[in-house]
Amino acid sequence: MRYKHISQKPYCCVPASISMILRRRGIKPPSQEKIAYELGVILPSDQKHLLPMSYSGKKPKAGFGTRINLKKYSLTSFFKKHKYPLKEHYVPAVKLKTERLFSGFIRKNINEKNDQLICFNQYLREDKKSWGHCSVITKIGEKTVTICNPDPKQKKPQRVSMAKLYHATKNHYEGGIWVISDK
Repeated sequence: MRYKHISQKPYCCVPASISMILRRRGIKPPSQEKIAYELGVILPSDQKHLLPMSYSGKKPKAGFGTRINLKKYSLTSFFKKHKYPLKEHYVPAVKLKTERLFSGFIRKNINEKNDQLICFNQYLREDKKSWGHCSVITKIGEKTVTICNPDPKQKKPQRVSMAKLYHATKNHYEGGIWVISDK
């Protein structure tokens, strides 16, 4: 599936990814800031100026950023509010107990033309930082997954090891895959 890369604003990996998904489906998305606000983005108080239309406060267990794990800020609520004919189905990484199940799940959804938003621990990157991050899954190979990563440094699709992505997804507090479909 083809996605046009959209660089994220601070704390907006989910909103940028949702923008990529909506654009692929021919839907003009609201601004990242509006999506972020509607998905409950929360920032440290000293960084609220980065996204004036945001919440600030204590760091949630899943980290600063959107709070799509809460019903009030879920993707389903966002889609309903905007009357987008889309549904989300969240599968936590702990339910995909093996790398083989993880890989099979991704492959099945790609074959069904469903969009997949994956949340993983940022130490997938070489810098070893441990905050969460989201990207859009675009392609699957034998032992690799290609993601469209909204990180401004990643302008091209990024191919990552299946094993590394599986590990990084399982090691994030809210790690998992949000399947977005029109069914």
